[in-house]
Amino acid sequence: MRASTIVLAVLASFMANSIQAQDDSTIVKIAADTLSSDLQEGGMSVKAISYYNDGLAFLGNAELDSAIQRFSAALAVEDTFPKALYNRAAAYLQKEDYRRANDDLNVFIGMTDTASNAYYFRARSYQMLGQLDSAKVDYGMAIQKGVHMEDSYLYRAQIHFRDGEYVEADADYTGAIHVNPENAQAYHDRGSARNKRGQLEGAAEDYNRAIALHPRMTIAYINLGTVYRKMDRLNDALSEYNQGLRLDPNHVLGLNNRGYVHFLMESYDLAVEDFEKAISLDPEYAYAYNNLASALIKQEKYQEAITQASEAIRLKADYGFAYLNRGIAREMVRDMPGACSDWEKAESMNIQNADVYRSASCQY
Repeated sequence: MRASTIVLAVLASFMANSIQAQDDSTIVKIAADTLSSDLQEGGMSVKAISYYNDGLAFLGNAELDSAIQRFSAALAVEDTFPKALYNRAAAYLQKEDYRRANDDLNVFIGMTDTASNAYYFRARSYQMLGQLDSAKVDYGMAIQKGVHMEDSYLYRAQIHFRDGEYVEADADYTGAIHVNPENAQAYHDRGSARNKRGQLEGAAEDYNRAIALHPRMTIAYINLGTVYRKMDRLNDALSEYNQGLRLDPNHVLGLNNRGYVHFLMESYDLAVEDFEKAISLDPEYAYAYNNLASALIKQEKYQEAITQASEAIRLKADYGFAYLNRGIAREMVRDMPGACSDWEKAESMNIQNADVYRSASCQY
């Protein structure tokens, strides 16, 4: 029986696993100060002002429903009362009622030319509602007006990254770093954008800078390890994974990726140990099952490899590499119909070398 090459599905450090959202608590800190005299000078009625100030007091005590009721009462008396709209939006934001908050901010922005902060908070509500294009526009307005610039850059960068716009994400993370050169998260996330762009040296610099600023940022070590692995610096990669796993021994992505480096270094026992621990921590983690199958094939444990690859396929039916690996293991136990079926499936998914296996062994 011919020796078969092993294909290991690499789980890279995807940003979906690494990006950490900025603290959403900032979204609620938009209450205006208690001003009575300027409201009276602006022509607001005493009754509306009284309701408004009551609303501010309730809002300050986090009695949100009462605050909304009082601001609504003020608006019933004075329907063009910008501060009441703004602060009712604050209460809605604290209640995570983003649609009503967005409605109030829309009216507020149309009502006053001093709406700078409102663009940022409307952007946040748009983002929470999933209206990402509108959020990007409003974050741009906030940046243009010089308000909440660091967070505006960071949140807009998140959207760009999610949309696969890595050049734009890189630029926004750079903007956040210019505002605050000590922001470890911004360096980390820019590193991930650069990693996606294939700028490995720049990504490594950014991850290292994030670590220097925040030495306990586990994900920065994990992602730096992956960059070093891509650069074929396997010992450096292993060192970074080890440090990340010292900080968090149960980091599933770190365990899986360290297992991959052990595999590349032909330390198959250590690879199996890492993959098995990743699976024990996350039994739905299809990538670790397939990677375990690869290591088991190297250990000539073919039936076990079939079991693990089958589990990967059960969890992720379109996992072409798992079909390829299961086909390899089936060939080694002389189940050629099963092997050929798996390779045919992998070939239909455009998995590299699947056609080579099928054409070499399945012409009978």
